[in-house]
Amino acid sequence: MKLAVTVMICLCCMKTIAQQFHVSMSENNPNFSNIPVPGRGYIGIKKEDKNVSGMNWNKYRMTVTLIQYDKDLKVTKENKLSGGDNAYSSIIYSSLEKIGDKIWFIYVEPAEKNNIGNIMAVEVNPLTLEVSSPKVLAASKSMGLSLPLMNGLAAKKVLFKYSPDRKKVLLFVGAGKEQFYLSRLDEQLNVVWGKNETIAEITDKEIQSEIIDNAGIVYLSYVGKVKTIADIVIFKQTGTPLHKTLTIENAWPAEVLLLPSKQSDSIYIAGTYFDQTDNLAGVFKSNITTTGFKLAVAKKSPFPSGIVEQFANDGWGSTKGKKYGIYPQFSSQLVETGEGISMVAEFRSEDMTSKAAYKFAGGILNIYFDNKQTSFSRIPKYRVSAGSTMGDSYFAFSSKGKTIIFYNDNEENLNRDIALKPLGSSVYKNAVLVGAVIEADGTVKRTKVIDLKDQNFMGLVEDMKVISPSVVQIPVQKIKSLGGAGDQMMTATITVE
Repeated sequence: MKLAVTVMICLCCMKTIAQQFHVSMSENNPNFSNIPVPGRGYIGIKKEDKNVSGMNWNKYRMTVTLIQYDKDLKVTKENKLSGGDNAYSSIIYSSLEKIGDKIWFIYVEPAEKNNIGNIMAVEVNPLTLEVSSPKVLAASKSMGLSLPLMNGLAAKKVLFKYSPDRKKVLLFVGAGKEQFYLSRLDEQLNVVWGKNETIAEITDKEIQSEIIDNAGIVYLSYVGKVKTIADIVIFKQTGTPLHKTLTIENAWPAEVLLLPSKQSDSIYIAGTYFDQTDNLAGVFKSNITTTGFKLAVAKKSPFPSGIVEQFANDGWGSTKGKKYGIYPQFSSQLVETGEGISMVAEFRSEDMTSKAAYKFAGGILNIYFDNKQTSFSRIPKYRVSAGSTMGDSYFAFSSKGKTIIFYNDNEENLNRDIALKPLGSSVYKNAVLVGAVIEADGTVKRTKVIDLKDQNFMGLVEDMKVISPSVVQIPVQKIKSLGGAGDQMMTATITVE
């Protein structure tokens, strides 16, 4: 079942001005990761895990089937890769990607013992579903990385990152050690360079950002063992890595995030810092040029007292003495917005009891930086999950110079004053999809975008994706009584105007 919803949001008045529904049925319930083929339909993939019992991750396998759909999402062709054999490692990495005008299936071959196998790619013909000869992106012997046989999944770190123009690709592979593997690929997934690297006393898990710019230069960031400084390491095809030390006056960094600009020859740098108390005191912003690698002095902005008080009231901060500040219990991302950047942070925690493991998804903190101002915004939300965490997070992107954040909320909470503590909910089926538009001055306006709670459908915001600068798509999942996935999924397309 597929639902295509066109929702137009007027950014000036925040009223839903039109809503059209078109429903088309599909018995195969295609995966949301389908890649559109202009004028023809979609290419999707089905992965089925095999031999996944036991604790030895290296025994896990999967089968892979490419699927071709027409524009009405009817299956027109299938191709079982490797004849349907269990030829692919199921937990290291696998993905169907569109890079340039080509579609690729990227996967990892099984390896002997506990080594990470060869990372491979095959090009997919969207008309015939035939695949090219496999291309090696990173050879197992070259990486020289192994995972523990027990809980190896927790140690692995495999990332594909794209440059702003999407013509350069970074492959990062780690195994929970100081040593990691970097590779720069071109638009055809040809290897330009690949090398093993080590940062002394820093494991790959402690690296906080991994990015690549339009020149194919790689940047990593981490907070050093000496707590007053952070480091940004720059890797080029030749030469030794360049280290740039970032310091914050009378403070020390907690988090250092990087984002390559789409609009200028610079890398944005932003994060949080501590000063005199046990909790976070504020945020900072800097940048580094992509020509000459000049690092700007970090400018810090303390959290306004009103923001600290609100998050303390929500249970994510404190106004008391040595505890004053905001708890460092969030994960952040950077979004280029208008003439600056937004740092979006969601508070999360977990509590293990004798009955269940409870996961808490809290409010959202947005900080907007440009050359004129730093503004702070809070979006109140709260969900407790004792089972599935589907739909409990958020999706942020920028459109028309504004930061837009989509998330699910209890409708009663949406209708309350935004300054109040949010109403909690452990009920999955009462959620409506909300769009919050944040202005440069920090003003937040919220509106209900999709309401299908009466049919027990909820948007999976964590799987949202950008289709164009003003269009996003989101899978909408049927929810069972205890929060499990039902047997129906729809797709909503949201246009921002």
